[in-house]
Amino acid sequence: MRVATRKRQDRGQALVEAALVLPLFFTIFFGVVDIARVIWANDVVGNAAREGARFASVNGGTIQGFTDEVTPDAIREHALNFVVAAGADATVTVCFSRVNIASETEGCTGDVSEAGAEYERGNLVTVRVQSRVPVFTGALAGQPDFIVTAESTVLINN
Repeated sequence: MRVATRKRQDRGQALVEAALVLPLFFTIFFGVVDIARVIWANDVVGNAAREGARFASVNGGTIQGFTDEVTPDAIREHALNFVVAAGADATVTVCFSRVNIASETEGCTGDVSEAGAEYERGNLVTVRVQSRVPVFTGALAGQPDFIVTAESTVLINN
């Protein structure tokens, strides 16, 4: 008769242990998944910024059949084509600036180009991509979104 009572107590103890451990396990598990998603989004956003800047650098002038200037809208569209599974609400900003090596000043920010700078050979183009990654474990802590940003600046060659 004592053996049957002991097995029933053990079963109850296992249930209590599972109830204590499972929430912690799932929180850690989903935290690792969220971190992996943010790292992936960061990589994708960086690649999109790099590809947008590269597109602006090499696809202008008369090279490869292009006869028109590459517009900021075309650069934005090209960069957004590379933002795949990188969260939500991806935004791309494009600006042009002159090379400021001596002064080491930042020529442009956001969508505002440096005064007098435009799409022409020898100037710089800066492409900045930003995306919002919703995270489950962050929502539990009051921070439901993680913002990832990447920026690429290259010299316009054509």
